[in-house]
Amino acid sequence: MRLFLLALQLDQAARATVPTVTVGLLILPGLLPLGAPWLSETMPHFALIAVFYWTLYRPDLLPPAAVFLVGLLSDILAGHPTGLGALTLLAVHVVVQNQRQAFVLRSFPIVWGGFALIAAAAFLGMWLMTCLLALRLVMAPAAILQLGATVLCFPVLAWGLVRVHRQIIR
Repeated sequence: MRLFLLALQLDQAARATVPTVTVGLLILPGLLPLGAPWLSETMPHFALIAVFYWTLYRPDLLPPAAVFLVGLLSDILAGHPTGLGALTLLAVHVVVQNQRQAFVLRSFPIVWGGFALIAAAAFLGMWLMTCLLALRLVMAPAAILQLGATVLCFPVLAWGLVRVHRQIIR
């Protein structure tokens, strides 16, 4: 009986880590050397989509500390200014947490539109912080393309996250 209870507790603990693990895994595509510099710069921000999704539907399983640590790991591995991506993901987490009631139980187009607005604000914030850190105005075409790719990829990735959510977390 104790072994069964231990196995049940381990199963529940493993399921509870799924949101953090998926966000962590979704930083990897942005780190792949794709050969063309413009392609790497315009890769959709999949981790941003995952943070939005999990914060909206299972905020209890994606703590702010985990979001920050995954973002920090992403910054370090990608060679970005340390903390920029972490603060961006954390800001998205906080905004979505505060606006959950506006989106939860709404139709998909409303959720997608909300994501587009929050993603645009996140990308604008990253661009402004990049300009401040560089002490000059940085051109933004790649960031605009990346934002567009991220918003366009949202339905497909959200569909996949819904499947993970239904099958693994319950």
